[in-house]
Amino acid sequence: MFKKNVRLAFFALFLMTIFNQWVIADDLIKLGSGQDEKLDQLARVKVVEAFIEWHTGPAEGYPVFHVSEQGEWLHILIRKTSWMKVRDAKGLEGWVTVGDILLMEDETGELVSLVEPEFDNYSTRRWELGLMNGEFDGSAVNSAYVGYWMTENLSVELWGSQVLGNASEILIANIDILHQPFPSWRFSPFFTLGAGQLFVNPKATLAAAKNRSEDTLHAGIGARYYISNRYFIRMEVKDYKVFTHRATNQEAIEWKIGLSVFF
Repeated sequence: MFKKNVRLAFFALFLMTIFNQWVIADDLIKLGSGQDEKLDQLARVKVVEAFIEWHTGPAEGYPVFHVSEQGEWLHILIRKTSWMKVRDAKGLEGWVTVGDILLMEDETGELVSLVEPEFDNYSTRRWELGLMNGEFDGSAVNSAYVGYWMTENLSVELWGSQVLGNASEILIANIDILHQPFPSWRFSPFFTLGAGQLFVNPKATLAAAKNRSEDTLHAGIGARYYISNRYFIRMEVKDYKVFTHRATNQEAIEWKIGLSVFF
């Protein structure tokens, strides 16, 4: 069971990496402070250092093919991960690092400032997406969720989970409200409340059993640890109350850990 969960965690990491590249490929930027940039205008920056190197693509592995010297003005086109595509006055285009851009000046003469979705700057992000795995009542569970932050402390989340039990396969659909009291902390605890439904599909060996659905309520606690300006590790434990069609209701404990990204 542990080895299976480890493999699922690595698979989740791979999927989140691919998703992150897609999300930030065309990030818009804002230069300076208190300056409104129209989307149809290109931001300009001035080289302050003695020179900066241009690469043919957005990675160190791409060759250097051009150099801009001190005092030269560049237009910024798009961003991809930690690279910016720029254009000079002659129309030449290439890629420079975000670190080089941050050493330049904008048109006001101030050092460039980039507004990015970071864990300590809530106003720049609203959505998050995550993949997690763990155990639900002793059986392996795989989950995915999408969340929307309504305020700095409150978000609403939609969850889908698959529980692979010995006697049955269970699909869970939940809606959660999450409260994060300290959103600016790198290691940030949170609390959740939610409701949903379990869809139970008994294994074929149980010939007399029928598919059924059951309502649930749950409460949970957890924490996030931000490992970069977009990625964070999420850990949580939930206590489920399952309202069955039988004489007594059931309870189940679920724990999960996984990787999430916000944008």
